[in-house]
Amino acid sequence: MLSKELLKEVGRIEIRTRQLVDSLYSGSYKSIFKGQGIEFAGIRQYYRGDDFRSIDWKVSARSGNLHIREHTEERELQIIIALDLSGSMAFGSAAKEKRESAVEFAAVMALAAERNNDRAGICLFTDRVEKFVPPAKGKSHVLRLIRDLSFFIPEHKQTNLGAPLDFLNSTINRRSVIFLVSDGIDIGNIERQLKVTAAKHDLIIVNVRDPREQNIPDVGMIEIENPETGEEVVFDTSNRKIVESILQEQKKRDEQLEKTCKNMGIDLIHLVAGQSVAQPVVRLFAQRSSNSFQKK
Repeated sequence: MLSKELLKEVGRIEIRTRQLVDSLYSGSYKSIFKGQGIEFAGIRQYYRGDDFRSIDWKVSARSGNLHIREHTEERELQIIIALDLSGSMAFGSAAKEKRESAVEFAAVMALAAERNNDRAGICLFTDRVEKFVPPAKGKSHVLRLIRDLSFFIPEHKQTNLGAPLDFLNSTINRRSVIFLVSDGIDIGNIERQLKVTAAKHDLIIVNVRDPREQNIPDVGMIEIENPETGEEVVFDTSNRKIVESILQEQKKRDEQLEKTCKNMGIDLIHLVAGQSVAQPVVRLFAQRSSNSFQKK
């Protein structure tokens, strides 16, 4: 049972993130997800006011009159947010930790699903799946998701991205939209699982970063503790050669991630702790809508 204070916090998160949902394409967001189940229903003559993008040009050329392709209504979507709760996600140099921004992102997507009468679920993981809440509908269900996202305490601190992918690949039979949210994505270790997941589902990777991980300031000697292993090291931030080497290595990993995602047809969202979680999603929606229009 949650205390009154925690229940109030869940309510505050719900109110704040619901406002962010308004900045998404909430009314038409289904159309940008792959495999949403739109079925071809037939062809009819074009009437003024119809969407010109639905015109079937081959049939129109044969008949001499414009015709459009009709489709049945979309069936409900199923969205699952797989969220990394390992120790490194608790890091934050700005107003918010990486976990806080990741939770806000997950809450936005869950609320967008609820608004559109879709199912939403979560898979919370470290080096193993720690909690799974199956997709379901309804306001009370989404509030439960927000509660678990915000206050669940994992038993472990290390990361294994293969664990949630293996779990979801074996558990979820229905095609779903899966968001894999983590700050430690090593493609080399999970390439096999990514291929399987991307083939079965609409997989979207959300890469979470802290601003200081992208721009290491010169603050002299600092002591750093690995949040997943507890190992402590002393790091000289004034040694810019070492700093540049670290940033270049990270850049290479990011480029490899983007290259692999592109080859597998996986979309990638970059989330920066403390910054808007809605804007990266809006950009993804716009990109997918543009790609869909170009294909037509």
